[in-house]
Amino acid sequence: MLDAEDQLMAALNQAGAGLTGELLSSLDADGRPLTGQDGGTLTAKRGKEARHVETPYGCVVVERRAYQSGDGGACHYPLDTAAGLIGAATPRFARMISRKMVELPAAEAVRDLRENHSRSVTADFVRRLTGLVGDLAQSVIPVAGAGMLPAPAEVASVSIGVDGVCVHMSMPARPQAPDRPAADGRKGRTREWRVGMVGAITLYDKTGERLGTIYAATAPPEDKSQGKAAFWSTMEKEVAALKARYPAAVCTGLSDGASDLLPWLREHTTRQVLDFYRACGYLHAAAGAFAHEAPAGEDPGWWSHEACRHLKEDGGAAAALLAEMERRLASARRLGAADRAALEKAVTYFGNNLERMDYAACAAAGLPIGSGVTEAGCRLLVKKRLCGPGMTWGFTMAGHILRLRALAHSAGERRAALWHAILPPNAAIT
Repeated sequence: MLDAEDQLMAALNQAGAGLTGELLSSLDADGRPLTGQDGGTLTAKRGKEARHVETPYGCVVVERRAYQSGDGGACHYPLDTAAGLIGAATPRFARMISRKMVELPAAEAVRDLRENHSRSVTADFVRRLTGLVGDLAQSVIPVAGAGMLPAPAEVASVSIGVDGVCVHMSMPARPQAPDRPAADGRKGRTREWRVGMVGAITLYDKTGERLGTIYAATAPPEDKSQGKAAFWSTMEKEVAALKARYPAAVCTGLSDGASDLLPWLREHTTRQVLDFYRACGYLHAAAGAFAHEAPAGEDPGWWSHEACRHLKEDGGAAAALLAEMERRLASARRLGAADRAALEKAVTYFGNNLERMDYAACAAAGLPIGSGVTEAGCRLLVKKRLCGPGMTWGFTMAGHILRLRALAHSAGERRAALWHAILPPNAAIT
């Protein structure tokens, strides 16, 4: 049966390639003069040129007309434009390959195409085609897909979370002293952990139920002096589009204690919230300083459990806990070095972020207090794909992968909307 199925697949691919070739040929111009983008006249060259086109069914060769102005210059190929070819691939094949590359290493994508689609391509072709799709995606973000998102009446709040995640990057080695070899002498390259950025824009209804998340992600910049400029630019576009669709929604900014994230969040959100679970981590670490207060038979960490409950449920709890920890630091009761260090860190953390820790008010308003969606986005978009065993990345390809993964895993069928945005009107998807 398996042999029969393989033969059937080969026959279907042969038929599909033939029909696709006919369709491509039908999209070519008829040889009459055309008007160029600059208003000039383009005339067809004598004869046709062969064009190899990769399709889901196989490589087909079509004859196409080339047009050029009387002054010379670059040739224009009406068939390529009408068919929406991306590089040497049809739109459907480009969509297929880029989707596989978003989830799989290039070698695995090649193996999948060969085993499941009877298509043989090289890993280099897969990478290059994915890069072309990534460039096109960059030009149309944010992708219009509002019709597939929740209706404005359903959305009560929008939570904007941002976080950084480390990626192992490969880059040209820095100049070394003559007596010291480069970090990787074979290629003249070095490897370094850099921080990429992930944003999660999450929609909630009035009960606090999550309706969907729009993700954004950027690779670390090659030039460190650029900082997070590319990420903030992407986030601003996404946030502006969602604010226009949901003008009545309350926008909150969720993050950890990283001070460099706050200025942007303050500018684009009406309320900033510190991740509740990060704050709880400091309370748990400081619990040892209050072990003497635990009732008989209770867990030594009793204080931190009560403190976390108090922090979540009671108004003004953060300030009260800060005062309690400061009193413990100032008390005459002996405090071990490790417990003192943990308590000092907790006091500093609470003091720096006190204004963002009114969790009881957030809960009463149905607003999120934890950055779990953002943390999950970091793992989903970056760790799962870019941090496999032995993986290192170039800056450009990492950017393409993260951009396309963010679209693929966002709500609103944004990946489907991407192809309607980047293809010319009426382009054939074959």
